Amino acid sequence: METTKRQDEIVALMRTVLGDTYTHLLVRRVVTEDDIDSGETSVTCEVTDEISGDKSVIAGKGVGIVDAFFKGMISRFAEDYPSLKTIRFHSFDVCAQLDTKQAHAGTDSEGEVTLEVANSEDKVFVFKHASRSVTAAAIVATLHALEHFINGERAFVSLHHALKDAKARNRSDLVQEFTMKMATLVKNTSYSEVIDRINQDIG
Repeated sequence: METTKRQDEIVALMRTVLGDTYTHLLVRRVVTEDDIDSGETSVTCEVTDEISGDKSVIAGKGVGIVDAFFKGMISRFAEDYPSLKTIRFHSFDVCAQLDTKQAHAGTDSEGEVTLEVANSEDKVFVFKHASRSVTAAAIVATLHALEHFINGERAFVSLHHALKDAKARNRSDLVQEFTMKMATLVKNTSYSEVIDRINQDIG
């Protein structure tokens, strides 16, 4: 599948570029509140960066838990990672895996959540997670999506600086290598605002 192949290629490159600094986000507890009449869901939780130990309080509202958590994550992290503004929620699906049931009724079966996120070019990225708690599966799948795009921007910025250094040292071999890698990363989404911010910081 083209989508999976492209996504796997990007993830492999991000892990190579970032190495041990690859961002891993973790959520342990989530508080949700549903207003049945209005259809609005509120989500509050704490997200931890496992590498740095940094903790962020996420609070969001939306139509359902995925929408609320997605909006809360974007609101919290888009200032640090502006490329997050270019992605959007595309589709969401829950599938019961009845073969995992332990009780006769099957109500304890795992639910697999599939979340599709579209980038600035309307290319779709797929994230999945299965859990006996549909809420947990939805939160983790969404977390994986945001984690992916955060790492994508971090890897792009790292390569952007490496490319500038290679040009300054007249290393045409490295210039070609870094340019090719950046061309792969822009398949993630647009980094135009990221580049503008870097140039402003330099200026």
